[in-house]
Amino acid sequence: MDYEIKKLPKSEIEIKITVPEERMHEFKKKACDEISKDVKVKGFRPGHVPHNVLEQYVDKNLIKAQTQQFAIQQIYTEVAIKENLQVVSRPKVDIDSEEPLKFTAKVAVLPEVEIKDYKKIKVKKMDSKVTDKDIEQVVDDMKKYGTTFKDVERAVQKGDRVEVDFEGFDEGGASVENTKSSNHPVIIGEGSLIPGFEEELIGLKKDEKKEFDITFPKDYGKESFQNKKMKFKVQIKKIEEPSIPELDEALIEKMTGKKQTVEEFKKEIEKNIQAKKDLEAKQKQENDYIEKLLERTNVDMPESLIDEESEYILMEMKEDVEHKGIEFGKFLEQSKTTEDDLRKKYRPEGERRIKIRLALQYLITEERVEVTEDDLKAELEKIKANYPPDQEKKIQEEFEGGKLKAQLKNRLALRKLFDKVLA
Repeated sequence: MDYEIKKLPKSEIEIKITVPEERMHEFKKKACDEISKDVKVKGFRPGHVPHNVLEQYVDKNLIKAQTQQFAIQQIYTEVAIKENLQVVSRPKVDIDSEEPLKFTAKVAVLPEVEIKDYKKIKVKKMDSKVTDKDIEQVVDDMKKYGTTFKDVERAVQKGDRVEVDFEGFDEGGASVENTKSSNHPVIIGEGSLIPGFEEELIGLKKDEKKEFDITFPKDYGKESFQNKKMKFKVQIKKIEEPSIPELDEALIEKMTGKKQTVEEFKKEIEKNIQAKKDLEAKQKQENDYIEKLLERTNVDMPESLIDEESEYILMEMKEDVEHKGIEFGKFLEQSKTTEDDLRKKYRPEGERRIKIRLALQYLITEERVEVTEDDLKAELEKIKANYPPDQEKKIQEEFEGGKLKAQLKNRLALRKLFDKVLA
């Protein structure tokens, strides 16, 4: 077969192909065999209708179109394999001539990646030392869950749990929608209400009323309330005083279900915090490394690859919205946007994701990172250990099916790469 390959900008190539006449006979036979499966001709079984008879019952243009389709698919694939083309998108095909069949295929290929002096990248690891304050914070949180409250007949203090009626009014004295609540529970000092609101309640007694002005923060969640000054009228309906428990073995068992001494419990807290901090420090170091790596990475990105990634991000968003029980169409309507608007919005993120993947894959190759079968089996066993025994067979089947295996191989390769470059 005759073909000619031409490099285009943005990591695309153009392939001009002429299909030999003898190959067209092969593809026509294949097309007729396929079409005859759906054609009923008296005296012949489906799929066994002679070609000359089939042409009397079927539009010749259908046979021609099917022949061209088979020819383009097969010949394009043969060229891609022969030239070892690392194709990353579907080809866009234009037929230039029908007799002989000539067509042009434009396709994106894996772009060349250039990374300048990546071995010079240095990233500090974040301090992950556990402090006494970290441990006490967890202890205080646990005490908070074990705290009980009892009614008191005194003025409100910080830490009290109160129930309060309130309503907001604009500067003209009119009631503001969505600012009224009755018997609203709040723990004074936790900051669950507008900044400054809870402080205004301190010193009030049960059934006492008060009026005060509050200005909403500039970054308040509801846009129409941002920086808005409003008068609130409040009345205290109930005051409860907290009784904070001491940290002892009884509280530990009540909150965790385990019998431990206070010292053992704090050691376990320290261990858990340390594991979390180590993970956060490692993730931050990896992210910082990636940012520096991107600054040194140059790649001529195919537009089709960016389009596909943008589409994938849109699909992720759609699934997330629908998972929350919101129809995507209504979400678009409320957001006053369209799918095309979102695709354009996500293009920079799509390009960034692809650039990261290409840069990391480049390093995996350059650093000769290898993942062995033993590595994969060990990782698979770790995953199985986190699932009930009756799920192990399903996980093993997913691994043998290839998809899970590929995911684990990629995960381990990245882990080994970061262990090497961040050492």
